[in-house]
Amino acid sequence: MTGPERAPTSTGFRQQAPASVWQREPPPYDPVARDHLWVAVLAFQVQPELWADASHTPTMDLENLVQATSPGCYYCEQLYTPRLAKRRCSGDPPR
Repeated sequence: MTGPERAPTSTGFRQQAPASVWQREPPPYDPVARDHLWVAVLAFQVQPELWADASHTPTMDLENLVQATSPGCYYCEQLYTPRLAKRRCSGDPPR
């Protein structure tokens, strides 16, 4: 490569979301419907100083993915299994 070095760029899917989406609270547990709220947590390595730079677009993709967890219910804190998915959610975390 001649000239100045270019920073690597991601050619993957990019999803822009307003800050209000990231700050939203999960829906409250509905004791009548008793539906599970399945969530999967992804952990990314980030550089906070770059997030404050308006000219930098932070990306969260495979290059900085640190950990991906199995899906689980937000309310009852149980890991997903086909058997649990067929049962109604108790809404109570295990003790």
